[in-house]
Amino acid sequence: CKKCGKIHYPFHDRCLACKGREFEKIKPLGNAKLLTYTAIFNLPWGFDQRYLIIGVAEFENKIKAMGQIKADSVEHLKVGMTVKPSWEPIRVQYGEDVYGLKFEPMD
Repeated sequence: CKKCGKIHYPFHDRCLACKGREFEKIKPLGNAKLLTYTAIFNLPWGFDQRYLIIGVAEFENKIKAMGQIKADSVEHLKVGMTVKPSWEPIRVQYGEDVYGLKFEPMD
């Protein structure tokens, strides 16, 4: 938000903090810090895996985003660990790859 500096993700038409309507688009920078994670076992159509591990991570410029975590299990994941972001296919829909954010643990 240009008025108060609050970062919103996803985009909002109006700032949740000050009700401002002017925003500057910013891109996530660098690696991220894992804030939380979970495993999802009841997946929708289009996923080949038995389960997915997803998490929310905060980038160096304070943008927070959710994405899949490239890990075989949650056993080696820790809140606060560094994750490397990438834009990759996350599933197939109607024969086409659907892209999304993935995080790879660095620690």
